[in-house]
Amino acid sequence: MRNRRGVTLVLVIVLSATLMSLAVILSKIVYNSYATAELISQREQAFWLAEAGIEAGKAKLAHNSLWYTDLPHYPEDDGRWLRQAAVGEKGFLPSGSFLTVREKDQPRFYSVGVCRQAKVVLKVEFKPVPFKTLLWTEI
Repeated sequence: MRNRRGVTLVLVIVLSATLMSLAVILSKIVYNSYATAELISQREQAFWLAEAGIEAGKAKLAHNSLWYTDLPHYPEDDGRWLRQAAVGEKGFLPSGSFLTVREKDQPRFYSVGVCRQAKVVLKVEFKPVPFKTLLWTEI
């Protein structure tokens, strides 16, 4: 009879440890799902902010075909340069900001949308006069 009391205690301890492990695993799954959904939402907002920058750039070019914000940079489509060091015109919206960059004498311009941790870079190649978009891509 004394041995049975010890077995019950061991059974309760093992069952408690198992339930705690399951609770920790479930908490981690829920947190990872939330964090992923938040990052996807931020990226989507950054994309639309970059789109707003594209529209701002189109408006600038429609009024002044010689408009530019930075000197030519090589290599072309350098996303790191665009995200960190490019000189451009900044715009702000409630959900974030965008940076519109056009290199001097280049038939393309870029827009970098920023929403908290997410950054999206869009590129537009165009024909100057009259303004016509030839290619739109995400970098």
